Amino acid sequence: MKTSKSILYTFLLSLSIAIFLSCSNDDNNPGIDPNQEIILATFDYSNLSVNSLPNMIIANNAEGEILTSVETNKIPGIYTLTAKGYASNSFMLTTLLETDSYKGLITIKDVPVGSSAIAPNYRPTRNGSIKFTLNLTGATQIRLSVYGLKNRTVTDGTDPLTSAPTKTYAYNKEGSADKIFLKIKYKPNDVDPVVYGYTWIDNYKEIENRDLGFADFTIVPTRSITLNDTSDDNYADLSAIYDTNRYVNLESNFPQHMEITDGFEYYLTSYGASYPDGVRHSKAIKTNILPEIVSVTKPNWDFSYTSTSNSLQVQPSGIYLCTNIETQIINPAAKNLFWDITIPNNGTNKVTLPQLPESLSDYTNYFEDTSRFEENYVNLINLPNNFNYADYIQDAIDRTYELVEQNGESIRIRFNP
Repeated sequence: MKTSKSILYTFLLSLSIAIFLSCSNDDNNPGIDPNQEIILATFDYSNLSVNSLPNMIIANNAEGEILTSVETNKIPGIYTLTAKGYASNSFMLTTLLETDSYKGLITIKDVPVGSSAIAPNYRPTRNGSIKFTLNLTGATQIRLSVYGLKNRTVTDGTDPLTSAPTKTYAYNKEGSADKIFLKIKYKPNDVDPVVYGYTWIDNYKEIENRDLGFADFTIVPTRSITLNDTSDDNYADLSAIYDTNRYVNLESNFPQHMEITDGFEYYLTSYGASYPDGVRHSKAIKTNILPEIVSVTKPNWDFSYTSTSNSLQVQPSGIYLCTNIETQIINPAAKNLFWDITIPNNGTNKVTLPQLPESLSDYTNYFEDTSRFEENYVNLINLPNNFNYADYIQDAIDRTYELVEQNGESIRIRFNP
């Protein structure tokens, strides 16, 4: 027979479970005032160009119902999505981008409530310049590449006294690196093979001229990376990283690359391969030393889906982070239509598509008949363990688009329309 103490314990446990279950129901949370304005997300798109600024930003709940939408009128600025009494901790985000030739929708599932995005400024003011005069007497086919200067533009010229080639780089001094990397290629004469070299430059001024001769460059050999995989066709691009996020392309005469073993934090091999049935495998591989051999195993991932006018029934296979579905309908009489949808690979096999404002009636029943698609791709995406789906979403709404390219692995599958 239970004692009064055990009865009280059982009652309190049952009560706590009931409270927990009640609070776990995000859409019926009694703690949210139905008149309270909830900030779903704030987007600082002040730095976006008109061409890349979305026309409309839309928020939907998990059932696809419209929570709110805002039109930008293609004016860069700060935009906020709010909804009254919204109790869930995530929502579905859709943006519309319309150009003269097409309309495109991008939908991202499970965006955290309270997200804040700041698009980077890819067009900072150029307020510095550095001019290089290449005193390489007798050399031909000279090509100079400079890395570490933010938002650079280059003007080719000729020194009026020596006729030596010159390159003047205009750049943003605040966004540039403390030191810059110069890569050069040239032919010593018409007979000898091409020579590749490099040099580092630091303590450069806001505006200055530099004369460079043969002795200023370290000449290096070139070689290619050996790839071990099972693909029909493959490639490997090699970059090197310094100053945390400054990229240097080490390619010379593809697939050859320059053998430089000092001054960099790590090396990044961008691997790509093709397989039968339109499957492509891509992977970013980081190494502390210059890679000689890269061995890659294609992950056992797969995906398919069926659709109705308002939902997708997905069938994922394999352990990866998320799925990006890319679709396109060619419309000869009007604008082509695109819709990309990103969903986490978390066991949710049915995705309710977002309802859209009346102005987007072109997308009504978009997925009802996928045979209309001119292109239909699925990207299965994974990131290292220190990145999760929230990081991927942040990267997307910030419009940096760097996580997959710099850190990720993906399988791209083409579905036949």
